[in-house]
Amino acid sequence: MNAPLPLLLVDDEEGIRTVLSLLLADMGCAVRTAASGAEALAMVRESPPAVLLTDVRMPGMDGIDLLRAVKAEFPGVEVLVLTGHGDMELAVSSLRHGAGDFLTKPVAPEALEVALDRARQRMALREALRRHTEELEQLVAQRTRELLHAERLAAVGETVAGLAHAIKNVAGGLEGAMFVLEKGLELDRRDYLEQGWRMVRDDVGRVRDLAMRLLDMGRAADLAPRPCDPDAPLRDVVRLLAPRAAAAGVTLAVQAGAGPEPVSIDPDAVHRCLMDLAVNAIEAFEGQGQGGGAMDADAGGTSTGGADEPRRVILRSRRVALPGPAGEEAESSGVSGIEYVVEDNGPGLPEQAGQVEQGVHAGADGFAAFVSAKPGGSGVGLMASRKLAREMGGELELEAGSQGRGVRAVLRVRG
Repeated sequence: MNAPLPLLLVDDEEGIRTVLSLLLADMGCAVRTAASGAEALAMVRESPPAVLLTDVRMPGMDGIDLLRAVKAEFPGVEVLVLTGHGDMELAVSSLRHGAGDFLTKPVAPEALEVALDRARQRMALREALRRHTEELEQLVAQRTRELLHAERLAAVGETVAGLAHAIKNVAGGLEGAMFVLEKGLELDRRDYLEQGWRMVRDDVGRVRDLAMRLLDMGRAADLAPRPCDPDAPLRDVVRLLAPRAAAAGVTLAVQAGAGPEPVSIDPDAVHRCLMDLAVNAIEAFEGQGQGGGAMDADAGGTSTGGADEPRRVILRSRRVALPGPAGEEAESSGVSGIEYVVEDNGPGLPEQAGQVEQGVHAGADGFAAFVSAKPGGSGVGLMASRKLAREMGGELELEAGSQGRGVRAVLRVRG
C-alpha cells in the first residue's frame, strides 16, 4: 500500500478548503491547509510538502507570489494552481514560474486526480534521475580512482625504467673505467691508471649529481619572490658561463628585453633554470671538436644552420601575457609574466625511442622520464627545471630547431 502523499492546500475560502480536503484525502493525500499565502509559506518552510495546491487570487500574498517563493527555496515541491475561468493569463503565468499544472474552479474530481497522477509521475521521474545521477557520479569517481591508480603505476614503471637506463649508463662507464684500470695494472702503465681513475671520478660525480637531482625533485622548492630586474638572472648566467662557452668554441649572445622595470619573481630559481638550460645547450657542442667564439653581449639573430656554421647559444627575455588558471586565453587573462628563451644551433634533438627533447624522452606533454641524449647524462636536469618552473607558476617547453638542428627552450614564469 502506497504511503499518503503529503499535500498542502491553500485557499482563502474555508468552504473550498473543507470540500477539497475531503476529496484529496479520498485520493490518498495527507492534507494540511492554509488560509493565506504567508501562512502557507511558513508551513512549507517548517515542513515542505510533496505537493502544494494553491488558489491564485488571494489577499496579501497571492498564488503567483507563493509559487515563486516556494520554487526559489524548494524547487522539488510540485505546485498545482487553482484558477477561475477568466484567469487564463494567470494560469499561463504560473506555468512560466514553475507550476506543474493548473485547474479551473469549480474543480472536477477527475481533473484533480489526473493532475495528482501527473505530479506523482514527475516526482518519480526526478527521483529516478537523482538516483541515476548519483550512480553515474559514483561510477565516474570509481573509474577516476582506477585511472589515477593506473596512471600512477604507469608513471612509476616509466620512472623506474628511466632510472634503470640512467644507472645502466653510469654502470657501463664504470665497467669501462675498470677495464682501463685493469689494463694499467696488467701492463704497469701509469697513463692507463690515470685515465681509468679520471673515468671513475667522473662517473662517481654523475651518480652524486643524479642522487641530488632526484632529492631536489622530491621536495618543494623554497621560493622567495621579490621585486627585481627580470634581466639580471639572464645576464649573470651569460657572465658565469662565458669561459666554458669559449672553451667549447661557442658564442654566447644575450638579448635582455624584459627589463628594467622590476617584477616579483624568485631570481635565484630563475637563475637555476636558466643555468641548467644554458649548460645543456653548451654541452650539446662539447666533445665535437673546437670552433671559434666568444661572448657577445646584447647580440641579435638566430642560427640553426649547418655543421660549418659558428656555434651559437642565444639567451633572450621579454614580457608576455600568460594563460589564466582556467585555460583562459593569454591575451585576455590579465596575467603578466616573463618569457626566457635559450636557443642553440647545435646537433638538435636526436631520435631515440621516439623523439628525445634535449635529453628527455618526449611524452604527450613534451617531457617524460630520465633518458639522456648526452653521453653519460641522466636526463634528470630538465625534469627538475620543469618542476621548478611549474612551482613558480610557469612552464618549461622545448622545441626542435629547423631542419633537425638546434633546440629552443622556453621558460615562462609569472611576474
